[in-house]
Amino acid sequence: MKGKKSLWLGCALVLLAAALMLSGNETTGATQQEKRIAQVLSAMDGAGKVEVALFYAQEAGAFGASASVPTGAVVVAEGAEDMAVRLKLIRAVRTLLSLPENAVDVFVMEEGRR
Repeated sequence: MKGKKSLWLGCALVLLAAALMLSGNETTGATQQEKRIAQVLSAMDGAGKVEVALFYAQEAGAFGASASVPTGAVVVAEGAEDMAVRLKLIRAVRTLLSLPENAVDVFVMEEGRR
């Protein structure tokens, strides 16, 4: 009887762990902040369709509180092959998020995503 309980408990733990791993790796889509930044960037002349991914780090605040702050950004844009557009996108993201230039990367969007 004890062996069966242990077996069921073990199976339940394995299933729970698998569910947590799957939910943690699943892409749920862009955050509201990423969507808003993409919307602003796509309004820029020559940018075209834009997607944004932000990366965060935890920072300790006053009284032990912590906050997630953007530490980097990746921008994928239709118009990024044009160097002038690419530089404008980098400048805009740096301004919006107060990031250093080396924390922002801009790439050309692949044909199938346009």
